[in-house]
Amino acid sequence: MNKLDEIKVKLAEAAHKDKVEDGDKIRELGLDSLDVVELLLQLEEEYNVHFDDVDMSKLVTVKDLLDEIAKQM
Repeated sequence: MNKLDEIKVKLAEAAHKDKVEDGDKIRELGLDSLDVVELLLQLEEEYNVHFDDVDMSKLVTVKDLLDEIAKQM
């Protein structure tokens, strides 16, 4: 499993879903804002990426998040 697939699994686990799709909207996964912040912090630590300079309003879908992480890897 590649790292981006691992991240999708982590998103699904955080959202208590079997899986998430690229087109799923992050805000519609059932995560509250604290869940999202905790997940982003976990991703930063595990994958050595940083969301400080990222315009978070542009991360609407799971694919947007994965694209940003891939760009930084």
